[in-house]
Amino acid sequence: MDDEGGGMSKADIIKRHLKDYQHLETKTIARIILHNFGSFFDGDIEKIRRHLRYYRGTSGQYNREQATEIIPRSKTAMPLTHRRVKKPYHLSPGLWLVVNDPHIPFHEQLPIESMVTYAQVKKVTGILYNGDLQDCASISYWSSSIKRDFDAETSATIQFLDFMRYEFPKAEFVYKPANHEYRLPRLLQNMTPQLIGVPLAILETRLGLEQRGIELLEYKQTVMAGKLPILHGDEYRNLSRAVNPARGLYLRAKSWAACGHCHSTSENTEVDINGVYLTTWSFGCLCDLHPDFEPLSKWNWGFAIVNVEKNGDFTVVNKRILPSGEVV
Repeated sequence: MDDEGGGMSKADIIKRHLKDYQHLETKTIARIILHNFGSFFDGDIEKIRRHLRYYRGTSGQYNREQATEIIPRSKTAMPLTHRRVKKPYHLSPGLWLVVNDPHIPFHEQLPIESMVTYAQVKKVTGILYNGDLQDCASISYWSSSIKRDFDAETSATIQFLDFMRYEFPKAEFVYKPANHEYRLPRLLQNMTPQLIGVPLAILETRLGLEQRGIELLEYKQTVMAGKLPILHGDEYRNLSRAVNPARGLYLRAKSWAACGHCHSTSENTEVDINGVYLTTWSFGCLCDLHPDFEPLSKWNWGFAIVNVEKNGDFTVVNKRILPSGEVV
């Protein structure tokens, strides 16, 4: 058992592999040894298996009694999970303007100006960009007719961010990217998969969010306005296929909640067995209501004002914007 070869004995090879691969079957370990050290054992897998069984104590009672060292199988530790928990982001107490789906550069100036004026009168303290701020059409695979100019899109988005900062110089800004911004990591995954871990860093750098004082959240990270979960809406599939998006949101969340994504203003209220009102809201958009891919859409312009109390209570004012620009 102790013939030397290449500076390592057969026993050393066997014992090392039993310790490294103790969770594997004997024949599987033998194949590994045969591949790496076959010449030590004359290329004979059965010879390797006999040595392995000897040191595992499985080659009969006599050999177990004669063996000076037996390497038993030890308990295998649970493997580490790849799952990563995304903790909800909690908005600070105050009056928040929730901006949904501008889809820059396909935004509409009239509803944005109306929203800004309304929010200034209400003296909001924070602004939540609740997804699809930038359309990212130039890196989408959906249409080949769109002008492919990602730099121009990014420039327009930066101009919008600076416009909003000028209009609300003291406000807190939070930006949650959504399915349209996710076109960037999808592109990276398809073209340069080794960069898939850095799309948020790329987005943050290109838009200069840190120097603009804007907090960037993760994709599909829930935003909590006190006790109210605010989603973009792409976290659930097919919300708009219910009676209305708010109804679809309730059927999935079974709680009070709010979302954008569906580009329409709706509200649904249920009362639970304890008499608690569980209201869900969907918010309107700020983009072109009749794009080429959906010219007869039922979308509407809108936004929301959410008041967050220190104790977690909240109130939601879900506003629509008429074609005239009037906020109702």
